[in-house]
Amino acid sequence: MNNLMVMSAAYDWEAVKGNLPAAGVNTIVGLCVVFVALIFISFIISLFKIIAKIEAKNAEKNAAKDVAKAGIENTVSQIAAGELAIDNFELVAICTAAISEYEEAQGNFFKDGIVVRSIKKIS
Repeated sequence: MNNLMVMSAAYDWEAVKGNLPAAGVNTIVGLCVVFVALIFISFIISLFKIIAKIEAKNAEKNAAKDVAKAGIENTVSQIAAGELAIDNFELVAICTAAISEYEEAQGNFFKDGIVVRSIKKIS
C-alpha cells in the first residue's frame, strides 16, 4: 500500500508540474492588469487638479462678463428711462459692447473686432 501512495503522489506532482507554467503566466498577466489599472486611475485623479484650474479660470472670465453685462444693462435702462444724458459716441460704444456680448454668447468670436457701419436712432 505504501508503494501505491508513492506512485499516486508522483503522478499528482507530474500533473501539477504541467500546469505550473500556465499558472505563473496567469499570475503575471493578472498583476500587470491590476497595476496598469491603478496607474490609469491615478492619471485620471491627477487630471482633476487641471480641470479645477480650468473651471476657476472660466468662472473668473464669466464673472467679469457678468459685471460688464450688468453695467451695460444698467446704462441701457437709464438711457431708456431718460435719466442719462450721453452723446452719440458713447451710445455707439454701448451698442457695440451690447452687440459684442450678444454675439459672444451665441458662440461667434470676432478676430479683428466689430465694425459698426451705421446706427439709426429710433425715437
